[in-house]
Amino acid sequence: MPDNTTPLKRRSLRIAATALAATLPVWAVTAGPGGVVPTAAAQPGQEASASAEPAVVDGPFDSREAAEKTNYVPAEEAAWRNHVYSDTGRLDKMEEYKVHSPSMNRDIPVVVIRADNDVVNPPTLYLLNGADGGTGLANWLEQTTAADFYGNRVGSVNVVIPMSGAFSYYTDWEQPSALAGGGVQKWETFLTGELPGPMEKKLGTTNQHRAIVGMSMSASSVLVYAEQHQNLYDAVASYSGCPATSGAAASTVDVVLDRGNATYEEMWGDRNGETARRNDALLNVDKLSGQKNIYISSSSGLMGEHDVPSGDRLRGNPVGSVTPAVEGGAIEAVSNVCTHAFKAAADKAGIDSDRNNINWNFRDTGTHQWGYWQDDMFLSWPTLAAGLGLDTGDAEEKARQAAEDYLAANPGVGAAGSVPLLIDTWNNAWEKTYGDGADGNGEGAGA
Repeated sequence: MPDNTTPLKRRSLRIAATALAATLPVWAVTAGPGGVVPTAAAQPGQEASASAEPAVVDGPFDSREAAEKTNYVPAEEAAWRNHVYSDTGRLDKMEEYKVHSPSMNRDIPVVVIRADNDVVNPPTLYLLNGADGGTGLANWLEQTTAADFYGNRVGSVNVVIPMSGAFSYYTDWEQPSALAGGGVQKWETFLTGELPGPMEKKLGTTNQHRAIVGMSMSASSVLVYAEQHQNLYDAVASYSGCPATSGAAASTVDVVLDRGNATYEEMWGDRNGETARRNDALLNVDKLSGQKNIYISSSSGLMGEHDVPSGDRLRGNPVGSVTPAVEGGAIEAVSNVCTHAFKAAADKAGIDSDRNNINWNFRDTGTHQWGYWQDDMFLSWPTLAAGLGLDTGDAEEKARQAAEDYLAANPGVGAAGSVPLLIDTWNNAWEKTYGDGADGNGEGAGA
């Protein structure tokens, strides 16, 4: 039978199915006498970092014009350049590099937020985008104060942000797909093996301390990297992800892959197969036993301070609450279930705050959106700084001040953004329909 549902309805059904699957306790864990424990995981294959050829790093470009002349990335996928260049050249501390991946045989845009000039041998933080990979407007530069926070306030770390990889899960795919115009996807090989050495050498540092951050789609990816490439990262942060990705929990992955017209089978093959299980962070949680400095967060899915019309993100736009309340709430609720299951498995595996410096942030409210990931950017910085060999006291103070300054500069509209604004919006719409002489009750003002 033909599918007569609208794309919005189909997506809503998919989200609902995902939420249902995520509530099933059999998808990633089994109950034992001591509580929740991970099921047996497949042995990992050869480490990408051990066999990868080095990437070729070209840049930085002196100007936007110079970068655009190379035509290596479509202009419609490079809106992030607005945050890298001014009319005359690069903005302070911002750089764009063209990086060639041997495994994918393609050039990948990478944005760098440089450490202060007087910082000698800084560590490196790899910052991954979510589902659109930075090709649209859903990226760290567009949606957060990352450039100011890391570049101006922290100033002691080089931040590396790949601006590609939409809907790829930043993983190595088993088959070619429609992503990025077709071809092979070898993102884990690129990010863990090909990129770090050449990128850090290009940035002039020999500091071996590095950390990685992922959110939404990439939140589970960074946990897999830490598990499968032990000792590569000194700190890891995962915001609003679903660490369970195989078996019945594969439906959570389908939500992302559908948007890229790709399939789970193209990516990892059988949903219960060796590759799928190898890339399931929950099944391999015991491999984090040697990892230090971990920050993991999720919210309940209930609307919070960044979701309401009166808040800092919407600034009085009542319609803007619809997506967080409906779609973002459902997605985050699923992430929350996944993350709590991951914590139970981590606890069972003996991964704890004292031995591993693992910090959990479970919010009572909040949906799947950038306001909370910016909060995580601030809140996770002391944990990341500990791994990067930086002063944690200084990190706490800078994070606290950055959060306070952001809220002071973006206070929202307060009570005027809630009921009064909704009434005004209703009356304005009514007047446009029935004329200036009508009120919201359908009667003339003088009646």
